[in-house]
Amino acid sequence: MLEKYAQEISEYLSGLMGRSIIITDINGIIIGAPAKERLGEFHPPSLPCIKYKKMSFDDEDAARKLGVWYPGSTFPIFFNGQVIGTAAIAGEPEIVLQFSTLLKNQIESMLREKIYSPSLRSSQSKIDELVNDISSFDPRRDDLSKLPERAERLGIQLDVQRGAIAIFFSNFRGLGLEKNPVRLSYKSNSDPISDEIDYGATHSRVIEILREIFPDPQNIIASVSRDRFVIFWKLESIEGEPLTAELDRAKELSKEIWEKLKDASIETIIGIGHPAQNLYEMPFAYSNSWEVVSVAEKLSMPPGVYSFNEMLLEHLLLSVNPHYSLKYLEKKLAEYHEESDTTDLLETFSTYCECFFSKQKAAEKLHLHRNTLAYRLAKVEERFNISIENFEEVISFYLVLLMKKLGVSGGKKQEQ
Repeated sequence: MLEKYAQEISEYLSGLMGRSIIITDINGIIIGAPAKERLGEFHPPSLPCIKYKKMSFDDEDAARKLGVWYPGSTFPIFFNGQVIGTAAIAGEPEIVLQFSTLLKNQIESMLREKIYSPSLRSSQSKIDELVNDISSFDPRRDDLSKLPERAERLGIQLDVQRGAIAIFFSNFRGLGLEKNPVRLSYKSNSDPISDEIDYGATHSRVIEILREIFPDPQNIIASVSRDRFVIFWKLESIEGEPLTAELDRAKELSKEIWEKLKDASIETIIGIGHPAQNLYEMPFAYSNSWEVVSVAEKLSMPPGVYSFNEMLLEHLLLSVNPHYSLKYLEKKLAEYHEESDTTDLLETFSTYCECFFSKQKAAEKLHLHRNTLAYRLAKVEERFNISIENFEEVISFYLVLLMKKLGVSGGKKQEQ
């Protein structure tokens, strides 16, 4: 396995770094080197490195005693938790130290890519295409028979109960991942040094992480774009168990995904949509999961895991037809938009409503003195001509503020 790719990897990385990088097999025999005359030679520092599974550094004197050409560092190469060989980089230890860990991770990453990618890309691309067609499938006009046939060829039964989970990398564009590596560790790798995956491997690694957490072969896991992934997970459907229990399980697993990617400096918003009872409902479950993500974004909610049943009010407001009568309250907002304290007043009012109209809870949440809260609510009453004691006025004004955040206005829905 390593022998098949060792020479190619050695030549590529040696040329890239401008230093000699050799690769040995499990017996310490060189199987990859920029100087091909060294192939087949024994590399003494590799044996203790393999035995103790630790990186070693040898200066010029130590290298000479071992009978090797140059000083440098030697480190074990892991695959699926096992040492399968070593690699060594030439140079003074204090110089190559800064490169050794990165080089080790890069070799392991390249090896995984070469072994897994051809088969993964082939089957994964078909799954991605299937999910893309499911998302745009219209049961009222499209032919149903073709999708199950395609899925069966991939070993997937479509017409079962499934939930939909949407995963959005909310800070992906700003990371500069093309230049900076992303840390994504492997559950199966016992190597104590975390794997460092470059941008080119991030996509396939994310798919692997999702499969580690949702391992059932009947779960459909796909890439929608470079920063969006989706999971159609098969519901367990335990008799007598409420839907909320299934959603709770999905939320706990989704939190594992969120934490795993957060460790890699990738912030995610994960949306759990309403489950689909059959193939006909899968497009709607898919859309619903992305609506959850969209609502979380519009309301500036922090990265995390959100479920459709936690956002029923927001979905209800998004589904109603925009009404011209909203203009009446919108004008009140517009008149005082330039006032410096308007934002604080509206935040105070919204928090008061969301705390079940409890001034004490609202003051605690906003870290305000109760007198300050009361003063702000009085200014809201005066400025926007509403009464805090009038439930209909209060809830109407709150809903307008929420609809404004969601992009719904008095005459139309704002462009996404």
